[in-house]
Amino acid sequence: MLLALFRSAAEAVVRLHSFDAFLVMRLLMALDGGFEPLASVALSSFLIHNSLEKIVVVTPPDCPLLLLESICASFSTPFQQLTIPDDSPLARLPEAVRPYFYCVDALSRLQDGDRYLYVDADTLCVAPLNGLAELPLSQERPLAACSHGRPMPDRELILGLRSPFHYFNAGVLMFDFRALAAGISCEQVVDFYITHQPLCRFREQCSLNALLRNRVTFLPGQFNYLSWMRERLSDSPWHDLRANPMATCLPDVRANLAIVHFSAGVLPDRLSVDRLESVDHYWLQLRAA
Repeated sequence: MLLALFRSAAEAVVRLHSFDAFLVMRLLMALDGGFEPLASVALSSFLIHNSLEKIVVVTPPDCPLLLLESICASFSTPFQQLTIPDDSPLARLPEAVRPYFYCVDALSRLQDGDRYLYVDADTLCVAPLNGLAELPLSQERPLAACSHGRPMPDRELILGLRSPFHYFNAGVLMFDFRALAAGISCEQVVDFYITHQPLCRFREQCSLNALLRNRVTFLPGQFNYLSWMRERLSDSPWHDLRANPMATCLPDVRANLAIVHFSAGVLPDRLSVDRLESVDHYWLQLRAA
């Protein structure tokens, strides 16, 4: 379906100029230079489908992002790069783990604006996000995210979550940055990880889940379509209602797809042609544009 709608990346870019809706929402990314080519595909896809207020990217020092700047300029969208300082709480983490926490530092590095959408570099937007721009956020629930959509009983038990489905994936996070900053800091997230490292199987994601439990609005899965949800994995037990009652939502997720997350390293250029789905072909088109 997506291939029929977007026969080429160039045609999709032209369609942007017919958009009337301006989203009072900023896109946030956090990465180092090695992920810029991957992030360029994600950024292009979000700008093709949405007229955004600003793009903010948080990086380590000495990390020029000329490609991302150029993409923003082509869409006439303001671009801002913020640098993680040497005295960031991230400096206390082992060097190998530190990049996973760039997104956490980003949450506390913001200076203005209200509503932000944080996305990983391995995401792809395939539809307008107007609904996200209108979803209420508050001091009590400053963050909106998607559950993994399958039971995570070990995370429920270890992190004290409400249910095995109340563990969110941190690849797509919408938040009110002022409300979030009032209740959580980068230092707290780092402290939790250092103190409870044996519990944090998924590093920063587990820290965020523990510290923000009961303060999250859960979004439908179409805003973070994970690799396990793919139709090509329909033989997985997680697609079986007997193992996963949330599987009943998968047809609706696919029908209303908005953001794809190529998690677990399943990028389209690493797959055989026979495994590619329409969103994979779209990602490949944008990468080649």
